[in-house]
Amino acid sequence: MIVLLLLVLSGTTSFAQISSAHMQEEVQIDSVLMFRELAFKAAKTNDAETAAIYIDKYVKRTLDFHFVEHSSFNYISEAPAYQSLVDQYVPQFKWIALFYIYSGLIGFFIVLIINIRKKKDQMAALLLSLFLLIHSVFIIHVGLYTMNYTFELPHTQSMSTVFSFLYGPLLYFYFRRIKTGYKPKWIDALHLVPTLALVIMFLPIYALSAEEKLRMMLGLGNYSSNPYGQLVAVGKILSLVVYATLTLLLFLKTRSHRTQVQTPLYVWQRNIVGFQILYALVYLVYGILLMADVNTGPVFNSQLILMSGMVLYVAYVAYSQPKVLMGFHLESNYLKYKNSGLTNSYSLELKNQLVNLLDEEKIYRENDINLDSLADRLGTTRHSASQIINEHFGQNFFELINSYRIKEAMKILKADTEREKNIIDVAYEVGFNNKVTFNKSFKKINEVTPSQYVKALYS
Repeated sequence: MIVLLLLVLSGTTSFAQISSAHMQEEVQIDSVLMFRELAFKAAKTNDAETAAIYIDKYVKRTLDFHFVEHSSFNYISEAPAYQSLVDQYVPQFKWIALFYIYSGLIGFFIVLIINIRKKKDQMAALLLSLFLLIHSVFIIHVGLYTMNYTFELPHTQSMSTVFSFLYGPLLYFYFRRIKTGYKPKWIDALHLVPTLALVIMFLPIYALSAEEKLRMMLGLGNYSSNPYGQLVAVGKILSLVVYATLTLLLFLKTRSHRTQVQTPLYVWQRNIVGFQILYALVYLVYGILLMADVNTGPVFNSQLILMSGMVLYVAYVAYSQPKVLMGFHLESNYLKYKNSGLTNSYSLELKNQLVNLLDEEKIYRENDINLDSLADRLGTTRHSASQIINEHFGQNFFELINSYRIKEAMKILKADTEREKNIIDVAYEVGFNNKVTFNKSFKKINEVTPSQYVKALYS
């Protein structure tokens, strides 16, 4: 009897709960329809402010952002209150956002180029690629956000936040690699601990459904629209400042060890360190304003423009001077010869002698010239001759000799307006032993064969 009574009471309770849930759902549906009708009614009477209130309520209940563009609101299309909703919810074109997205896409392309090109340093390429990639993801994300496309792509919510503590470490270890050839150790994984903690914090957010993320963007979910915002800002400021300092100290420590040929490398490293320091300072100001609840608009855009500029600069260097990005193989010349005992003054003296041998005596025309015979003419050792070529010309012996041969061959072919000379005769004249080597060297320098070059001259 008691059991039966409990079952009846239990069933009554369940029925009451179900009835209550249905009633709440009906009330919600009725209120949504009411918001819709009140918005239409206010728009028809040109009451833009009231219409905007109910449009906003409807959007937040239904997550139907396209409702803002309903033709019924043409009556109030010029009203500031309505325009404010359009700016807040409707996808729209903005030049600055397009610039961000364009820069990010260029970044993706350069990441691909860096990794498919033949290179000597896989580690440096990986570190630079990751550094460039996370910047590209961030600025594309912001570009989409600025144009309100994150409402169309809710799973982009906070997608770049977990990279916040990686900017500094990646650039620092890239610098250590290209400056000293440093090989990461297991203990260096400790630098990734803050990022791992951030990933763990954001996993529940990434696991949310698209609808829950949309509510979150509107400030209606269990998380704020900018989750852990102040914590991330403080952590990112500390990370940027610490690693920017470490990178700057490393750069300053080694900047005196450069020669004429290493100037492009020095400029690249100086500029990228400058970008990092400037970005750290701008983000420091942004973080302070954010925590003080002050408008961060101008400063926020400043850091985005700075990021985009850095990505485009890396793209330019990757296109114009790709070897500079993997700098250790240029700086290794210094490391290789640092104990050679060759003083700066003697190095310059030998360099001037070598230039004279090439420009005045044209020793490259001798088809049997080699490093040993060149060293004899310079009155120095083979090792020192190799050092001079590497440090002052950024090439090895054969690259230097062949570059001079090709330059003269081009002059001869260009001056031969009557086309009396055969290409093979020109090759022999400037010092090559065979046509194959001549063609290969010519194309490497000019990206066209000798025949194509001659054809272009007289076409």
